[in-house]
Amino acid sequence: MNNPEFLEILSLLAPGTKLREGIYNVLDGEMGALIVVGLDSEVQKIMDGGFEINCEYTPEKLFELCKMDGAIILDSDITRIHSANVHLQPSMRFSTNESGTRHRTAQRVAKQTDKLVIAVSERKKVVTIYKGEMKHRLRSTSDLMGEASQGLNTLERYRFVLDKALGNLTILELDDLVTLYEVTVVLQRFEKVTRIFQEMNAYMTELGVDGRLVRLHLNDLIQDIESEKEDFLRDYWNYSNAPFDLDEITDRLSKLTDDELKELEKLSAVLDYGKTYSALGNRVTPKGYRILDKITKLTKRDIDKIVNNYGNLSKIQEASTEELLEIKGISKFKIKAIQTGLKRLKVTVELEK
Repeated sequence: MNNPEFLEILSLLAPGTKLREGIYNVLDGEMGALIVVGLDSEVQKIMDGGFEINCEYTPEKLFELCKMDGAIILDSDITRIHSANVHLQPSMRFSTNESGTRHRTAQRVAKQTDKLVIAVSERKKVVTIYKGEMKHRLRSTSDLMGEASQGLNTLERYRFVLDKALGNLTILELDDLVTLYEVTVVLQRFEKVTRIFQEMNAYMTELGVDGRLVRLHLNDLIQDIESEKEDFLRDYWNYSNAPFDLDEITDRLSKLTDDELKELEKLSAVLDYGKTYSALGNRVTPKGYRILDKITKLTKRDIDKIVNNYGNLSKIQEASTEELLEIKGISKFKIKAIQTGLKRLKVTVELEK
């Protein structure tokens, strides 16, 4: 699960938060707990008994109140404890696949009220969270670190493969020999890296402060990848069918299953070139956004002006100094940076192969 709502819930319960500290205390005390986060009319309808506290939330207070059998009601931002020792009576209309009384109640309450409900198992020493139809068992830090480490190793391998594909694409672009096949292969590599990063982001959120070093490594691995991916998509989006829309392309990619991601014709369709396999052999010419972005002397505005003026990378390479000078804001200094930068880039990439 990588949706924003789920990640937000994980962040509330991540190590380092006061709520997680309170739950740790309950587990260490070998106790169980039923906690509802948020109070509104729907929650009040199913509350019975207990007593109102309305005091500031602290992990220590949560621990003491969990010594009683009933549920604890917190406010939505987890700053105050509203009630304790509450008996919850959710409607039996809401189904549950849980076995224990506490967890059956928690799941029904979550479905009926759409509130975050936390069930701490006294016997199994596990924490399960519910919200609406969602259910998730919190994993231990050691388990998460193991999975995060495997994820980093996988991401490193896919990043290496992506970089090799981009290096090959750069040489073909500078020689104007790109086909749709190479473009779809690179798009496939980009999307695989993106999906692994999204999985890793969920691990990082759940690890909280315990995942600091892993997050540093993760950020190093995906550095600049989003901006290069956007430049790549700008280069190869089929503008003849529709104007460029990054959100639309991202949405199309996200809807592809892992198996569909292996089908290059599906990726061709994402870029609006149709989904016939024979089209993969067609020559395509990049606009030049990705290559020009590697020349540090150029701003984004400079790149837009140059691309808008010439249309593609091949024509930009063929342009003389005098022709480039006609573009407002492009000085001789920047033109020299373009010309030497393109030559240096090709040599560098060929040496790295």
